[in-house]
Amino acid sequence: MIKIHILRFIKGSRLIICSLFLVPTLSAQQFTFPERPNPHGGDDCSACHSTNGKPSKTNFQIASCSTCHSADAVNSHIHPLYHLNPASEIISMPENFKLDASGNASCLTCHEIRCKVDRANRTFLRDGPYSQELDFCYKCHDRELYARTNPHNQLLEDGSIDSDVCLYCHLKKPTPEDHPLISRQMHLGINETCNKCHALHRHENEHQGVNVVTSKKTSLRHIKRSEKRLNIKLPLSENNEIQCNTCHYIHGSFGIDQVHYGSSGENEHYLRVPNEKLCYACHEL
Repeated sequence: MIKIHILRFIKGSRLIICSLFLVPTLSAQQFTFPERPNPHGGDDCSACHSTNGKPSKTNFQIASCSTCHSADAVNSHIHPLYHLNPASEIISMPENFKLDASGNASCLTCHEIRCKVDRANRTFLRDGPYSQELDFCYKCHDRELYARTNPHNQLLEDGSIDSDVCLYCHLKKPTPEDHPLISRQMHLGINETCNKCHALHRHENEHQGVNVVTSKKTSLRHIKRSEKRLNIKLPLSENNEIQCNTCHYIHGSFGIDQVHYGSSGENEHYLRVPNEKLCYACHEL
């Protein structure tokens, strides 16, 4: 039986799974070694292909992946690589998702490496792009066997808080007595937590990780002015970088997040500021 193995939570009889998005770091293990230059889309084909003839699928060196990416980290946090059972009744692997000669998954089982980078499929997921990375899981796994729960639905039918939902993101259930540093402790960083379920599209790619101190398109000073004018917070990382929760809040109507939505209709994307005003909170005309 193949286990989807990123973060698993059991709630009642439901198994909630998260996406296969490859984040740069997780815990003490790294999927991609930061000191290695990125060969994808570069001119140095010898990083992945042997110099024997023109670069092609036949002289691609599968071992080259491990010079930049950690198989141990992938096996621990993304998906098991070893001792898989493709004959299991609960999975169905497409023909082009091939295991290696030992019956283990390799990089090429899930990824189709191309020389040209596709921003819509930047992790080279096979048969991609996908509207969300979770859809990739269902290439092999039965969608109906994995009931997905929306962690933003945090209220029970009687209107009380479902504190179990907190554990999808937080290490422990926050309580009013907790120090703020304790209550904010999460399994992963804020961006990685959001990316477990949400795909990074062009808009997110262009904003996430942008340092507002060094950016030419916005400034910390302008953001602080917007916070004062709107009476909200636009949270940044410790290094003044834009995060998912800079523009989005996640705690519904708890009053935990500062929101100045003030717009009719449902705020389905949990924006802190109405869409037509949000851009101007960071960008000056």
